[in-house]
Amino acid sequence: MKNLITKFLNLEPDDIQNIDVFSQDNQVFALITLTKKFYTCPKCGIPTKRIHDYNQRTISHAILDGIDTTIVYNQRCYFCPSCKKSFIEDSPFVHIGKRISKYTVLRIMKELKNPRMTFSMVASNCHVSVSSVMRVFDEYVGIPTRPLPTILCIDEVYTVKYTQKVYACVLVDFQSNEIYDLLPSRKKHDLANHFTKIDKKYRDQVLYVSIDMWEPYRDIARLYFKNAKVCVDNFHVVKLINYAFTKVRIQVMRQYDVDSDEYYLLKKFSWLLNMKYDDIDLHRRIHIHKNISYFFSKDVLAIDILNFLLNCDCELEIAYALKEAYNDINKRCNSETIEVALNRFIEDMIIFNIEEFNSVVSTFKNWKQEIINSFDIIDHRRISNGPIESVNSRIKLIKRNANGYRNFIRFRKRVLYSLNKNSFINF
Repeated sequence: MKNLITKFLNLEPDDIQNIDVFSQDNQVFALITLTKKFYTCPKCGIPTKRIHDYNQRTISHAILDGIDTTIVYNQRCYFCPSCKKSFIEDSPFVHIGKRISKYTVLRIMKELKNPRMTFSMVASNCHVSVSSVMRVFDEYVGIPTRPLPTILCIDEVYTVKYTQKVYACVLVDFQSNEIYDLLPSRKKHDLANHFTKIDKKYRDQVLYVSIDMWEPYRDIARLYFKNAKVCVDNFHVVKLINYAFTKVRIQVMRQYDVDSDEYYLLKKFSWLLNMKYDDIDLHRRIHIHKNISYFFSKDVLAIDILNFLLNCDCELEIAYALKEAYNDINKRCNSETIEVALNRFIEDMIIFNIEEFNSVVSTFKNWKQEIINSFDIIDHRRISNGPIESVNSRIKLIKRNANGYRNFIRFRKRVLYSLNKNSFINF
């Protein structure tokens, strides 16, 4: 029994002079006195075994799941006969001035590595208070300093409502898919203050900066990363075109009576229009849940529905062709051919002069070079903010499970600690 208990305490049997274990009120108590040893006086260096007094310490020790375990430790206070000073013996259970065992600290930090775990959940598992878990985390979390990545992805994530700075800026390493940093604001002057503090020689090592179409990001990239190509994330470009196409579809749909076949099909099968043409199973039979005069059967081929929708309006057909044209550009173009294809696409939008696409034309002209840059291939991948989307989803998970964070510094450390492999316990 003694050997088992000493194993739980990470001690050798010879280290313990006396131990008494009992349970009370659903708690396990271990009363421990360590073996008496010679100790060297920290003041004068003279060894002594003379005992001045005992200090009884109560230590939380989360060694057993579901069982609140407490160490009651009779810590000796030694007396030095040479310099007349007293000092306490070294404790194998806790760091100086702490009431939570070293093992409990390690367990708390290990559980907090899981993004799904909250401070309150860890506190319950380790039988300590939530505030104790927070203090342990703040003290022992280790976030290493990292150089700026060669390819830097910049995006934002919604954080809190009670401050003016509701969006935090997320910086991710494109190649490692790990978060580089989390900044409290995406505002231009706040980002400028941050990057100004980073030495120019490290900023000059950044070769690509991938962003969405948030103008301050481009301004910051041009100002602080002189050697970097700025790239617009392709997802946001496609989203822009799809949004314009959706506006055209809705405009056409509203031209019809709400009881008409056209209105019903344009609304019900908008997903078919939004799909890439190459992804549609044209021979798939789709069940129509309404009596449609145009069709002879309730089970209709996808290609027939698509053709009917496009024949509803010539402007819708043109908008669809433009949407598919850019999908084709994404699929077949590379860094050498994209500029010519993009210029032709912009010209086509201007020629057809669809009102809903006018803003797309302006955006493409404004962000043309950044769109072209996004077709560069690095490590067999196009430059994009793809890695940041996964990071953002896990950041939102941490925030949602905790019902938000009032302390942004703690929130930042929790994100970096939980999501990065190189974070550590500063033990």
